[in-house]
Amino acid sequence: MPKNKRDEHRSRLADDKRFNGDDQPVMGVSWFGAMAYCEWLMERQKEKSKGQKESMIYRLPTEQEWEWAASCGKREYPWGKEKPDDTRANYGNKIGQTTPVGSYPAGATPEGLMDMAGNVWEWMENKYYEEGDEVRALRGGAYYSNADGLRGSGRNSNLDVRSRGNGFRVCVAGES
Repeated sequence: MPKNKRDEHRSRLADDKRFNGDDQPVMGVSWFGAMAYCEWLMERQKEKSKGQKESMIYRLPTEQEWEWAASCGKREYPWGKEKPDDTRANYGNKIGQTTPVGSYPAGATPEGLMDMAGNVWEWMENKYYEEGDEVRALRGGAYYSNADGLRGSGRNSNLDVRSRGNGFRVCVAGES
């Protein structure tokens, strides 16, 4: 990514040592920054796989995809119906910062997806409202969220700003 674009989309918390440890999720990034990262991944892959016709598509998940991954349409929380606790997710501002990805194996989905609840709100590809303004959807809850934000059906919204609890998850959508 060119330096000026990198700086424009850089996390506003990149220099805060509480939030940039090894394996911690990126946060404080805007929706456009998350989208730019996905585009950068695709460009980088194209450079590495010259001559190949197909390449992977990297993007943010839609809310429907995220909710299905988190709950399979039947679980209340990614791990099941049990209420959140300190073994399943980083939430309730108990630690006061993000934790390394994978720190809560008891909170994984039965399919093995980690950190679908807590740590950072994750930007979704879609808008919060189908029609209207540019408010974007977020899912998953953050380290400061209450237990309701951790539900598979829990939603949040934000304008495209680099808020402290906003991060993202990249999904691989197939080949182009």
